[in-house]
Amino acid sequence: MILIEDSITDDLYENCVNELNEKINQDCWRSSSITWDSGIKQGIVGSCIITPVSDTIHHLLEKQLKSSLPEYDELVFQYYIWQPQSGISWHTDEQPDRLFGASLYLNEEWYPNHGGWFIWEDEGGYHTILPKKKFLVINNNYQNHCVTPVTRDFRCTIQIWGKKNPAKNLNSKDFVKL
Repeated sequence: MILIEDSITDDLYENCVNELNEKINQDCWRSSSITWDSGIKQGIVGSCIITPVSDTIHHLLEKQLKSSLPEYDELVFQYYIWQPQSGISWHTDEQPDRLFGASLYLNEEWYPNHGGWFIWEDEGGYHTILPKKKFLVINNNYQNHCVTPVTRDFRCTIQIWGKKNPAKNLNSKDFVKL
């Protein structure tokens, strides 16, 4: 895991929070209860709602975070609102097209009794992080991790996915000659 405090400027943080607040009443959200695989929902009864960031915020985030992120071909940025009883079971973020996953925390304050702890496992044991404003966690080695169920309020993050472009890695031998 790569851990970065104050990963974005205060201005960009405000822009992200303002956009998230504008999107709250829009018909643009999807639910983890419907879209996530059953394995990462084990023991989780609540739902996390998800929507993409705007192109403007995408550009600003990529510009500020590019030097902190592992190599990628494409970035995906999504707002996540972790509602009460939402969380995610142990998983690695590994997908065929994914190079890494990351979480950028947006809550101004978060309290230990509100749940939503990020826990990961490595050769040294288990580690935890309580969400903290502008803190960035990058899972660059597909480490096993989870988010404990949120007990109250809304835990807000921007989830970042570093993707690889499969077409970029094709060799000439991969093409069929006509």
